[in-house]
Amino acid sequence: MGGLEVWGRENVPPQGPLIVACSHASHLDPMILGAVFDRPLHFMARRSLFSIPGFAWLIRQNQAFPLNREGDSREALRAFGGLLDRNQAVVMFPEGTRSLDGVVGEMKPGIGMLAVKNLAPVLPVYIWGNFQSWPRGRRFPRRHRLKARLGPVIVPRGGKEIRKEEQARITNSVGLVIRNLELEAWQGENGRPERLALPNSL
Repeated sequence: MGGLEVWGRENVPPQGPLIVACSHASHLDPMILGAVFDRPLHFMARRSLFSIPGFAWLIRQNQAFPLNREGDSREALRAFGGLLDRNQAVVMFPEGTRSLDGVVGEMKPGIGMLAVKNLAPVLPVYIWGNFQSWPRGRRFPRRHRLKARLGPVIVPRGGKEIRKEEQARITNSVGLVIRNLELEAWQGENGRPERLALPNSL
């Protein structure tokens, strides 16, 4: 694709349950993550992708499992929790869908809920160059340099009395870390989007 540079690989826990919370701007993202991580990864993907002939087989071969975003999601959440119970790493795209312009969007609250419910650490990841290579609406990818930045692990705190507050803290922290990684990745690059804004510090 033109090269992949990785920063922060030392932040990846070598074992134990892990939620990988990654920015999402391209269909390339699962393949890029697979190249970055030495650990096996499992992917939560929207159910409609599993109805595409050929592609459904491919994503199942790469440890994807379906999420019904419009209906009952309990089966996917049980699968998600079961993988974490078996000390697996599971990928989530906390924006919920691919970015329309390549800029990181709002984090959905599900990332905080799942981290707290399963008491699983979260590793924020930002990928640069994926949108330039294969944005929404483009039929095939083109060559472009890629960067992956892995942030520090965010560990949820237990206790029912702080559950809602902790879910919000995790969601906000993931968003702040990913946006900081986004800014770092854009340093020295041309074509930086105007609406990229410096987030508040953690």
